[in-house]
Amino acid sequence: MNIEEIIRNYLKSSDAKTPQLSALTYQLLEFWATTKDFEIDNKLLQELVFKYAAAEKNLKQLNTELTWRQDRIEEDLAAAAEIQKSLLPQKIDTIQHLAVAWKFKPCEKIGGDIFNMAQLDDNHWAIYMLDVSGHGVPAAMVAVSVFQNLHPLAGNILLKAGESRQTRNIRNPAKVLEKLDQEYTFDRFNNFFTINYVILNAATGSFTCSSAGHPPPIIIRQNGTLDILATGSPPIGTRDLRLADAPVGFPEEQKQLEAGEKLLFYTDGVFEYKNPKGEFYGYEQLHKKLVTLKDKPVSDLIDMVFESLMEFGQGKEPKDDISLLGIEFKRN
Repeated sequence: MNIEEIIRNYLKSSDAKTPQLSALTYQLLEFWATTKDFEIDNKLLQELVFKYAAAEKNLKQLNTELTWRQDRIEEDLAAAAEIQKSLLPQKIDTIQHLAVAWKFKPCEKIGGDIFNMAQLDDNHWAIYMLDVSGHGVPAAMVAVSVFQNLHPLAGNILLKAGESRQTRNIRNPAKVLEKLDQEYTFDRFNNFFTINYVILNAATGSFTCSSAGHPPPIIIRQNGTLDILATGSPPIGTRDLRLADAPVGFPEEQKQLEAGEKLLFYTDGVFEYKNPKGEFYGYEQLHKKLVTLKDKPVSDLIDMVFESLMEFGQGKEPKDDISLLGIEFKRN
């Protein structure tokens, strides 16, 4: 017989009703109630322990799965970053009449900056730098798509058969940007990009430039002055977002490089790079640095500008992609 049955039998007996035993009866009832509460609490505690153990097991399984998925994402991003790097200029550090140097530091494993040079004929080169808004995979996908469209065989930078009497007539920079603006609409890609596009004659040093919202290229003259080109039109992909009275088309600018002079392309990640105090590197510091490096070979100039950036930021990871591309004209 358990304690509950003993108490029940006692309460049914006549002894439990006598005044002398009423105090004992009260204590028995109190003990009984406490015992029942303890049993309920113990049962609830057991249920909570079982539920916690099950939840912990599920959490470990989820954590293992999330770790596996994160590792796969990291592997895919690393592979994508290598593919993107392969699209950057290759084996163009020395070209007849030209010396080329560049630096690229994405803010993530892959970014929205891309730049390249493509030879169009014996003397002419197409040179461009673009910056897709945002970062990561979406921006990189748009950048790679533009890279493909600016390949000489894609039909956008060289006129197709029937468009010209010449077999390989070069499309003007403004016309190239117009085609890109028609192709890369914001409602289609949910994105936009800025770009500098140049056709450079490597034999003479003359070039034509058209820009769409991108930081203006800079000519570093032999006398130490900086010739800053025009900023151009609004970014590619914003045509449907522009005001009705906004200028239409993309203006062009013609310039001449003399022997030893350099042409610098860069993205806004350069002058918007911040140090730990939150201060910007800025245009003024960039311009001063370029003047002091005017006599340096373009490879040294690019390296030293990049070192200046990293020293200013004390190695802080950039919040935006950093791209630098320098061209030096070397008349033989």
